[in-house]
Amino acid sequence: MKRNNILTLIAFSLLVILQYSCRKSDSNLDVDLNDYNSDKYVYGELDNWLESSLTNPYNIEVVYRFDRSMGDIAKNISPPNIDRVKPTAEMVLNGFIKVYEKVAGATFIKTRTPKQFVFFGSTVYNSNGSETLGTADGGRRVILYNLNTLDENDYNNVKRRLRTIHHEFTHILNQTVEIPPTFEKITPSDYTSDWTNSANTEELAQKLGFISRYARDQYTEDFAETVAHLLVEGQLYYDRYANAAGADGKAKLKQKEAIVVDYFKQYYDIDFRQLQYEMSSTLASLYKDPTETLVYQMKQAYLKQIDVDLAQGAHYASFGQSAVFKSIWNDIEKKLALDINGTTGRTAKSFSCVFNGTTLQVQASYSSSSTSTTIIKAFFDFNITYLADGSVKFIYVPNSSSSSEYNNGRVTLAGWQPLIDYLTNNTFIPEWLPKTAGLANFRKYAGFYVQGNAESYFYGPIVLN
Repeated sequence: MKRNNILTLIAFSLLVILQYSCRKSDSNLDVDLNDYNSDKYVYGELDNWLESSLTNPYNIEVVYRFDRSMGDIAKNISPPNIDRVKPTAEMVLNGFIKVYEKVAGATFIKTRTPKQFVFFGSTVYNSNGSETLGTADGGRRVILYNLNTLDENDYNNVKRRLRTIHHEFTHILNQTVEIPPTFEKITPSDYTSDWTNSANTEELAQKLGFISRYARDQYTEDFAETVAHLLVEGQLYYDRYANAAGADGKAKLKQKEAIVVDYFKQYYDIDFRQLQYEMSSTLASLYKDPTETLVYQMKQAYLKQIDVDLAQGAHYASFGQSAVFKSIWNDIEKKLALDINGTTGRTAKSFSCVFNGTTLQVQASYSSSSTSTTIIKAFFDFNITYLADGSVKFIYVPNSSSSSEYNNGRVTLAGWQPLIDYLTNNTFIPEWLPKTAGLANFRKYAGFYVQGNAESYFYGPIVLN
């Protein structure tokens, strides 16, 4: 909505409108409203559950019986199918209320959360071709549309709706504490009320430093979209999106992220990283969302690299390292220092795991002596087999390439053999390691531990594609 119209509204209403390619025939408006007649309605099991789960503990009313006055009276809308009411309410409870409650506390959620959620089954189409998925009215009511197509077994379907809820709740928070002026100044000349125009492509919005096309509508929507994507799509998605936005776009996206994180901490004393963690945990446990797992990042070729430097990595002093793997590395150091093809005194430095979906390239680094500062690279290739239980196997594949790196690998193979044996002789669990890194380092480090032996592992900082 345009800012110059806000003060003219009797009831302050904030909309989240997402471009969607549905036709009006996609939403069933042929409903027998006798089933929703409040005069005939009998209080039943569903109402008991809503009362015990939302009304009593949180003072939140769920309105699902058809009340035309609570929706957009200018549009054709229908009530939700009864079998979609509880899954929707569970999504609100688990994917929004409990996430905030765990991080910000019961007082915050009881004070700040809207006191009424209104459910409609059909969607609301707009003249510009967009679809309204939800609105937040006066900070006290959230209206959700298009609930008849909710599929709680499809994590993408659920996440799309949770983005709407978190977007709208961000508007409510912004009514209490305004968005810092520095946020609007990051991309001041790139907002446009005509955001649905075909010229405003996803690629252009990304390049300009916006997390979605709709974020260009105005800075309030930009802030809410940034929050919703960071929470629901997650940090890895946001970082990957930012990395693909170009240098200028990435800088702006990361500036916006920093302001969001500071806003939640400074004004509401909420650790936004903890909020992200609880959100990702909920999506994974209740909706089987795999997107934040390391194995998913590997399969999708989103994970580019893990760097392992046991001597120089400061994180090992902070978070520790595996004594089992340290002994492997000590063996490598000893073997490289031996006479290999008439050359002695090589010094092992580090190695990087470079991924490409189904392949792993180990890029080992060493020097010709303990005093040399010249780093020499040796490459070793592996195929990756993904097993049904989420574990992986690495299969060494000798490469006959004549490049200097592969030639160095062949020359020093005996020195690096302990690492090759370790990788090929074990089954590994890809994981965000170490577990003690804390939320300040959320999704910054990753590695592998041997299946059945959590004490045998290696890890390092990640690089995303």
